[in-house]
Amino acid sequence: MKGVRTLSDFVAELERRGDLKRVRREVDWACEVSEIASREVRADGPALLFENVRGAEFPLAVNVLAARRRIELALGRAPAAVGAELEEMLHAFPPRALGDLWSLRGSASRVLAMRPKRVGGGPAQEVTASPDLASLPHLQLWPGDGGRFVTFGLVLTQDPETRARNLGIYRMQIYDARTAGMHWQIGKGGGFHYHRAERRDQALEVGVAIGADPCTLLAAVAPLPEGIDEMAFAGFLRGAPTRLARARTLAMDVPADAEFVLEGVVPPRLSRCST
Repeated sequence: MKGVRTLSDFVAELERRGDLKRVRREVDWACEVSEIASREVRADGPALLFENVRGAEFPLAVNVLAARRRIELALGRAPAAVGAELEEMLHAFPPRALGDLWSLRGSASRVLAMRPKRVGGGPAQEVTASPDLASLPHLQLWPGDGGRFVTFGLVLTQDPETRARNLGIYRMQIYDARTAGMHWQIGKGGGFHYHRAERRDQALEVGVAIGADPCTLLAAVAPLPEGIDEMAFAGFLRGAPTRLARARTLAMDVPADAEFVLEGVVPPRLSRCST
């Protein structure tokens, strides 16, 4: 969607369209938020902005992409149109005639947008603070969960050998104000990177973007083939390059327009990651 660079921009647009409901009373992070959110999804209701989550210093937006109309708003078109364009591009390569490339002229701007743009900073870096996971509105989603988990955290890692980037969503359980447990499956990009770092007896650097823009959220959950850069795919979906800024404490770039970025490492042969 043009003009939407951050999650805050998108939430403001949803509110303007009457597709956002503010919840001003205090809600409990332990199951209450997920119960309310589940009811609204079943009713095809609006996105929700919880302004007062118990113990948190910041509001919490949920169900932002939990309706087809909001996904279409974020993409600027129907998801099926995205698939059709990708299919057309795949069939045109390698080109057998000049006409194959000419047929893709409408996709040129999106292809050019796949190259991320390095910027000097952004919302994610306006404030640098000591680690305090308790200040964020992390949730316990279900009864019987082991505790609170980072809410929709986009986990960014780099291959320690090739420096190839991966962005994925992995469960991160909060242990204390500075420490979380990272759960990544062996067959996932982050898991591959960790395995290679562990073979080198190295800690793996991790950046976790919280509150990313809607196209980056969609790219992170998309079942892309291994080796496809999710940041590039987000640029294709958005029609504008993903803005990246250098992390404060890590040797990697992170989404400049996220609301928050956690920076830390996962040590080798340990199940805890410290920020």
